Amino acid sequence: MSTRRTGGTGTTGTDSDTGIDAGRADGHGTRGRRRRPSPQFSVVIVVLAALVAYVGLAGLEQGLRAARGEGVPGVFTVGGITCVQHPGHESCTCNGSFADAGGGEPRAVYLHAAGRDTCEEGARIPAVDAGASNRVYGPDGSREWILSSFVLAACLAVVGGVGVNWVRYLRRTGGAG
Repeated sequence: MSTRRTGGTGTTGTDSDTGIDAGRADGHGTRGRRRRPSPQFSVVIVVLAALVAYVGLAGLEQGLRAARGEGVPGVFTVGGITCVQHPGHESCTCNGSFADAGGGEPRAVYLHAAGRDTCEEGARIPAVDAGASNRVYGPDGSREWILSSFVLAACLAVVGGVGVNWVRYLRRTGGAG
């Protein structure tokens, strides 16, 4: 036995025996037919994903160098610390100067990922300049490459999602469109 609701233009509802959508008056079910993806929206999304991926890729190289401890070795001399309290944790910036091991001119930078316990005024900490203009990395290296990898993976997922959406649409329409 099926139950159907009738409207002004045709029959709608669900067949209770099969669970199949009875469809609209024109004979097309609401699930089987989808609109064409917007080409303009797809292009904008892909371009934005490419721009974000470019930023992630630029940070990935430097992050990998920092993680491996590659770069110019030297000494970071602590000049001071600035800390900000956030709900649940504290974020500190260890300011000072870095002089490379070759005796170069010291330059003002901050030590990446330094905490209150690491950053005592006047302390000399072995560090590596991995190419960043305003920071150096301590002996523990850095895990910045992880964030860059996630950014790149998210961009690939977005572009892949746009591609899958178009492939499904083209398969459903038989390539005509």
